[in-house]
Amino acid sequence: MSPLDPALFKEAMRNMASSVAVIATDGPAGRAGLTVSSLSSLSMEPPSVVLCVHANSTALPALLANGVFTANVLAHDQSGVADAFAGQVPAFKADKFACAEWEALATGAPALRGALITFDCKLAATFAFGTHHIVAGEVLALAPAGTGAAEPLIYANRAYRRLQVA
Repeated sequence: MSPLDPALFKEAMRNMASSVAVIATDGPAGRAGLTVSSLSSLSMEPPSVVLCVHANSTALPALLANGVFTANVLAHDQSGVADAFAGQVPAFKADKFACAEWEALATGAPALRGALITFDCKLAATFAFGTHHIVAGEVLALAPAGTGAAEPLIYANRAYRRLQVA
């Protein structure tokens, strides 16, 4: 059986809708972050999340070395933060964190103020597969948004979206 053409797979995956999160870390290896649309729950016991990071990501070495991170799930009005951490905003290429307000949580990792929810995590396991690293984090604390009325930022079909109630 021949392998699937990666271009066909990429085209098919664009039809999947995902929430958008900024993964942020800080510690001895420095402060770093990136935008992902691959964040998902992993287990309830222990509470944990899983995400995927490209092996060439400049944030990956700091994330692995620091051993802690936050997964900041973005609200619908935070697409600018997503773009900054995806390297799409020239004004923030030197310091992505300057695009928003942050506070340190229990692990010392940066939490985005106004995020829909922030998971404060310690690195539990990593697994290299293909072009990515699969990262599991044990959730030690949560920092919910203050308003409680925000909707998630969604990414589908190569664009940001907003939920619409049918």
